[in-house]
Amino acid sequence: MTKRYEAVVLAVGPVIEDEVLLLVKCLEIKCFTSYSPSKIEVGETYEVEFDLVLPDNDVVIEAAEEPITTLIEMKDSGFSYVLYGYLDGSVFRSFVDFSDQEIHYDHPHLNGRFVKIQVDRIDVSF
Repeated sequence: MTKRYEAVVLAVGPVIEDEVLLLVKCLEIKCFTSYSPSKIEVGETYEVEFDLVLPDNDVVIEAAEEPITTLIEMKDSGFSYVLYGYLDGSVFRSFVDFSDQEIHYDHPHLNGRFVKIQVDRIDVSF
């Protein structure tokens, strides 16, 4: 079952309408809107679901469990991020829980470990 999270829409992309800047758990995250049944309004709060779009190459590594200041780092001005969190079976636990990512199938040795994952983008469904 996919968890839903409350998110405040801070901005909608001026060029790419599917681009949204969200405030989730005190973090600003630029996402790509994969599904929205109605128009998204800036300043409104929505219940949303998140999904990761992973690159074709292998981008999951074990990370040192040093104190880090954030679980998410933007890689460039696009949608790419580096996420940190724990691989817990089929769930990747980061700033939110990402279910059914199938990362554990390719990396069963990392189950229960703190990992670093490069993602092409974070999709959001409203």
